[in-house]
Amino acid sequence: MPEVATLDTLEYLQERLLAGDECRYPQRSPNTVNTLMGAVMAFVRFCKGRGWAPDVPPLQKLESDQVMKGRPITEAEFQQMLEATAKVVGQSSADSWIFTLKVLWESSFRVGDVMNFSWNDPRSIHPVWPTRAGQYPTVLIASSQKNGRVQEIPMLPGLVEMLDSIPEKARRGWVVNPEPLEFEIGLPVDSFRPNPKQLAKVICDFSNLAIAEVCRVSEAAVRKWVTELPQIPERHIRLNVRLPEQVVRQLKKDPIRSGSAISRATERFTVERVSRIICRIGEEAGVVVQHADKRTCQREKFASAHDIRRGCAQRMINHGVSAETLKVVMRHASFSTTEKHYGAIRSAQNAASELVSRMKSSTQNSELVGGLGSGAKLTSEELCALKSLLSKL
Repeated sequence: MPEVATLDTLEYLQERLLAGDECRYPQRSPNTVNTLMGAVMAFVRFCKGRGWAPDVPPLQKLESDQVMKGRPITEAEFQQMLEATAKVVGQSSADSWIFTLKVLWESSFRVGDVMNFSWNDPRSIHPVWPTRAGQYPTVLIASSQKNGRVQEIPMLPGLVEMLDSIPEKARRGWVVNPEPLEFEIGLPVDSFRPNPKQLAKVICDFSNLAIAEVCRVSEAAVRKWVTELPQIPERHIRLNVRLPEQVVRQLKKDPIRSGSAISRATERFTVERVSRIICRIGEEAGVVVQHADKRTCQREKFASAHDIRRGCAQRMINHGVSAETLKVVMRHASFSTTEKHYGAIRSAQNAASELVSRMKSSTQNSELVGGLGSGAKLTSEELCALKSLLSKL
């Protein structure tokens, strides 16, 4: 560990991550690299606390723009996403996905929250209905949420209307349960999944990305295959090295699967899968929330589930909801997060309101001495007194 956790090696890792090593894109943004290096430095600090590393090197973060990775979408853009849903998931599954999107729009939930939203399971996020007059519906958030705390937050009026429209008999299990896609997932005809024995031999020296390129699948698929191995061998990965032809032939021996399609899933979707499908809906709808910028290494980004959440926050700001209430509903761990992402919007609107109210043209306030305006004119005695006063200055 002392040989690895040095400032030189960490700066080299930071440089290679920024250059796009082991990435499906040409390069990574400074924000992404800072996030990845934050996880590495957390591990180094852990090792320091256990006495496995002598010190924590003073690695500097990369300069980056302190802005949202996206933006709040408008109501018109949200309607575009609803209209594009059937093209992505199929007509038979569209209603369940439209309901999922609407719950996100009316709740301020993260995508993980919406998939953990139950009608009556106290271990999950669930609604709490009023038991006496003067109370309002709320949502109880389990400790499995991002900030790790149990919270009770007000239920937004739009979500109340949606849940009230569901018949009592149907209020069982998960509130949101998007149905499997109508289409099969097409894969290249030469794609394959190697058997575990051959895969275990290859992963010792080659990266997941290099294996994925040969198997004609995504890097995430290979990562999943590796976790399913009976025993994961020690890896000494050679970065940016392709598999030699003889290794490729070895990997293709007795594959588990070799075909061009995977049948539609029947199990409940994972949070990651739902998130990716919503991103596909945003792309199909053409809702761009971040334009490509070579200066900051940003890629073009289409609307995601989190941009729908941001849209919900923007609507609350537009209706004059206080920053304190916004923090409660958005469940930010600290007020600085609310202020960082939404304070500037509120400040700009408040400043614009003040400027408009104070700088409107007022004939009464802009009158010129001597009665050049339309207001009351000075008398001759007042003019003489004014001239006398000016001459003494």
